[in-house]
Amino acid sequence: MAIDAKNRKDLEVKIIRDSQIWNYLPSPENIIRGSMRGLRIYDDMKEDARVGSLFEDRRNATSNLPCYLTDVESGRVNDYASRHLTEAEIRKWAFILLDGALTYGFQPAEIIWERDRDGFYYIAGLDIHDINRYRFNTDGELFYDTLTPLNQPYKWIVHRNEGDSYNRQYGRAYLRRVYWPWKFKTLGWQFWLTATEKFSVPSLVVLFEQSDPKKAKETADNLADLILSISSGSGGAFANVNAIQQLSMGGSVADFNSLITACDLQISYGMTGQALATNVSETGTQALGTVQERTKNAAYENDARALRYTLQKLVDYSIAVNFGEDEPSPVFSFDTEDKASFDEVLRAYQAGIPISRKAMYAQYGLPEPEDEDDELEAPTSTSMATMGTAFNFSDDGNSKKKLPMILLSGR
Repeated sequence: MAIDAKNRKDLEVKIIRDSQIWNYLPSPENIIRGSMRGLRIYDDMKEDARVGSLFEDRRNATSNLPCYLTDVESGRVNDYASRHLTEAEIRKWAFILLDGALTYGFQPAEIIWERDRDGFYYIAGLDIHDINRYRFNTDGELFYDTLTPLNQPYKWIVHRNEGDSYNRQYGRAYLRRVYWPWKFKTLGWQFWLTATEKFSVPSLVVLFEQSDPKKAKETADNLADLILSISSGSGGAFANVNAIQQLSMGGSVADFNSLITACDLQISYGMTGQALATNVSETGTQALGTVQERTKNAAYENDARALRYTLQKLVDYSIAVNFGEDEPSPVFSFDTEDKASFDEVLRAYQAGIPISRKAMYAQYGLPEPEDEDDELEAPTSTSMATMGTAFNFSDDGNSKKKLPMILLSGR
């Protein structure tokens, strides 16, 4: 049975995608440790369009989750938290720690303290150093420049991806599993650029006969000069020339797209656990999209739970430094629960089910009014009837004047 062009292309992609070559390649960690760039290779990987977009999707989805800090019985602690443990500050810490831990597997940060005018110490920032300057000893203890141990709780904080200080101290780099597909893709780009540069301007070869070697060289030099003039757009006539041929490269460059597609597919599998992000037009369905969206959400929730423990340490440090280690700390948490849609909330409200006003404003990004004068209310049936008269509504419901889209409260 003949194989048409489309089936042949699908077969080529499948052969590359399902190849077992990935099982025979050395561990990326061994390659990275022996390179001059060290862990900075993961930063290079994020410059790739596919790797970078999927990485940012996971990092941003987790760091942008709704977060809360509970109140405690102490009014002084609550006042301190409202000034120095704000949502904006905690989100900055979350972004720094999560970005580094997903990239390298672990992210140490030096805690920078400052003092406010009331004498309270607060975390002014997290200082990030070159990741290659951190070292582990044989016992798994982490050092900065091999001299400074990171076992000082109020000076250093370390967040790990899928690891802790007792189990997998290095963490697990999120990009580790897609190193080889990225590397093959990078080499493919280099090949394509080289081939394009070489063959974008065709090379011309002149075939002629000459038995005398000395005269052959002289004739070749003369023909080379004429060929240069032709390649620059001029014309010319050649004597005693059998043929002029063009050197070109066809199939190898044409196959470049198959290689890039296969590598992108492996990257999508490795970073999301699914391939819909790559093959939406070919294999995407609503049911499959829902299942794979849940797969990604599970990863976001796992990141949020681990990040929550690290951020809680920073909250505990802040309270202990100012109020003592025995003072209860506010509890920080991410909200990772599935939320009802806005339409479902409205139906519940219309059915008489009590709804939290505070949660509504927070969850759906609604601007909360400052006071009664700032409120924007929906019109009642009475006000609509009044407006119908004012705007000269006819009995058939057609207005003779345009009804404003937004109706302000008439208080």
